[in-house]
Amino acid sequence: MKMSSVTFLGSGGGRMVVLNQLRSSGGFWLNLDGVNILQDPGPGSLVMVHKLKLKPRDLDAIILSHRHIDHSNDVNVMTEAMTGGGFHPRGKLIAPPDCLNSDPVILEYVRPLVDIIEIKKGLETSVGEVKIKFPIKTMHTCDTFGPIYEFSAGKLGYIPDTEYFPELAGAYKGVDYLIINVVRMKTDTRIKHLNISEAEKLVNEIRPRKAILTHFGLQVLKASPERQAKKITKNTGIEVIAARDRLKVEFDDEESLDNWV
Repeated sequence: MKMSSVTFLGSGGGRMVVLNQLRSSGGFWLNLDGVNILQDPGPGSLVMVHKLKLKPRDLDAIILSHRHIDHSNDVNVMTEAMTGGGFHPRGKLIAPPDCLNSDPVILEYVRPLVDIIEIKKGLETSVGEVKIKFPIKTMHTCDTFGPIYEFSAGKLGYIPDTEYFPELAGAYKGVDYLIINVVRMKTDTRIKHLNISEAEKLVNEIRPRKAILTHFGLQVLKASPERQAKKITKNTGIEVIAARDRLKVEFDDEESLDNWV
């Protein structure tokens, strides 16, 4: 079995953190059974990829959870990089319809370079041997979908930007690993993002083997993401860590927190 991993090209979220680059904002790079997928390439994704000596030409797919700049800013340049400047069309670009339609974030000129798949609730697709399902549309300010990746070591769920709603936990029930975007410490009804208490509730309800918090806004950074992750671990009994820029986490059947580098 090939080793699978996630590498965080950034762990920042929210306007102030991203605009001031208090944390990097490049999304995360998945290597699942040798299949390479870039999720949510926000500002600086291309730069961070090269800093970490990853090779864009190794990508098999790019996925956008939604159209907001902190998740999609580098999608066009990363599409060009994946296809060798457009000279070698290949790979998949998977995104919600509003990334392609009115006021598109995916430019017309890169679209012929890749196989484009529009996300809708319940979509099931695959990249190589990795199966991908989009179980639910989240409650955000635009069309937003988080995938469940199925590979040899299990299932990895990604809960992107959303406010909390009861059906969310059920949609990701049964995943072995869970990545959650946590922008806030306290809820602001004008801003549809999870707070840290809601993230804890989701971890406790879904009960993955491991969970990773990421996409931190200013409130969470001030409160120490590491401290918040430890609290959730203590309260739920689930191993939870806070992502940091350049963190690489390996997935396998025998792993423990000691394997998280």
